[in-house]
Amino acid sequence: MRTNVLKKGWERYRRKKRWWTIALDFLFIVLIVAMLFPGTRKPLSAFLIRRTLLSPSDNDQVVFLSEGDWNMRIRKSGAGEHITLESFRGRPVFLNFWATWCPPCIAEMPSIQELYDDYKNEVAFVLVSNESRDVIDAFMERHDYDLPVYSLVSGVPAIFETSTIPSTYFIGSSGRLLISKTGAARWNSGKVRDMIDDQLQKQ
Repeated sequence: MRTNVLKKGWERYRRKKRWWTIALDFLFIVLIVAMLFPGTRKPLSAFLIRRTLLSPSDNDQVVFLSEGDWNMRIRKSGAGEHITLESFRGRPVFLNFWATWCPPCIAEMPSIQELYDDYKNEVAFVLVSNESRDVIDAFMERHDYDLPVYSLVSGVPAIFETSTIPSTYFIGSSGRLLISKTGAARWNSGKVRDMIDDQLQKQ
């Protein structure tokens, strides 16, 4: 009896739907089921977020980093030497706070890598994560990334304080904060590239 009820229900459903809406319904069900399992939840979330990423907006306000902001201390992943943001002063700086467990961070990482591939000799890329070196190294190797990762040694200056990751800041060669973006973005965009090229021409 239950089989007959299911069969009749299916027939009614099929008559009301076109083949492509049925396919979309099944795809939606598969996505929901996949989200229930921890092993597929993070990569699936990152994939879906990546499909909707937009280029970031630039800052309307004119804000420059203070001396205290430049004193934020960091350490290269796996290295013992402490440095400060001051080490990169005079160059454009791409500062990103992220984590390997964060789907939006994972979603935007390919576009950051693409930007890094083209500008790593002119722009200081500073990706900050306080996860262990082993976790970061495994993540980078798994995705074939070679981005420079640092860990925090000091506190975060107020200008960079946020409770959300990823958070990204693009600092011009003059020290002006040109982009302050909370959440994932498409960084390898024409708009961002034009901004970087403009900064490089001013040096």
